[in-house]
Amino acid sequence: MTAIPLILILIGVIYFSDRAPILFFLVGNLFVGLGLREFTRMTGGIRSMGIIGGLCLFSSVFIGALGPGALPLHFSGFIGSSRGDAILFLIVAGLFLFQATRSDGAEAIIRISTTLAGIIYVAWLFSFFPRINYYFPAGSAAAGEGRFYIFFLVLVVKVNDSAAYFLGSRWGRTKLIPRISPGKTVEGAVLGVLAGGASAVAGKYLFSLTNLSWPASLTLGLVLGTAAVLGDLAESLLKRSAGRKDSGQTLPGMGGILDLLDSLFFTAPLLYFYMKLVLKL
Repeated sequence: MTAIPLILILIGVIYFSDRAPILFFLVGNLFVGLGLREFTRMTGGIRSMGIIGGLCLFSSVFIGALGPGALPLHFSGFIGSSRGDAILFLIVAGLFLFQATRSDGAEAIIRISTTLAGIIYVAWLFSFFPRINYYFPAGSAAAGEGRFYIFFLVLVVKVNDSAAYFLGSRWGRTKLIPRISPGKTVEGAVLGVLAGGASAVAGKYLFSLTNLSWPASLTLGLVLGTAAVLGDLAESLLKRSAGRKDSGQTLPGMGGILDLLDSLFFTAPLLYFYMKLVLKL
């Protein structure tokens, strides 16, 4: 009941992201805000500063990813190599200043550290989605092609997740890391990664990604599948530390936003760096 309308909305937002970037901007900030709300609740971070800082960081990266050609002239000041550094400086300085005014100074290092960890984990990792989506500049021959790399990424990761769950439930015998995630098995993880590799080859043709050969697609799929497993385990580690089964109840029947995005957090940066450093697009 929750997944079907959510999937349809996200497909529409991504597909029309080149013509209506404001929708992607708003939905992305919504996910970042809700994700940081869940993270700070789990870890005891500074909720207000974490959410504000994360939204500013994600928004600055999003605006930079759009490029000057897609922005009104009065936004051109937000484009530049020092933009992210300035935002990060303000976040760090703001956290220390905020905590200095609180009475619970004994917990300052924990609250500041967990808040910064949340901003990096949620806002910074999620910011690779607009970087991929708007990788090809507006007006270029490949403009708009980035959204198909997003679809490719989601296909690989979610096929990996589903295969690992269903096949692992059927044939899994050896626990992967039971102290972190008791339900995950080695067999499920391996079968999930293999299914992710196969889906990557299918995705190359489905989304007409001509810059990828099928051997490169298979290799990339296996790498992304492995990163998806690590991303899932990373969030399980956070939940186990906080004594929670789900990161939240934002999505009825599915848990929280972080439960939805966990396996994507580690894979989006990998795909971006592959496009930039290996494919040299």
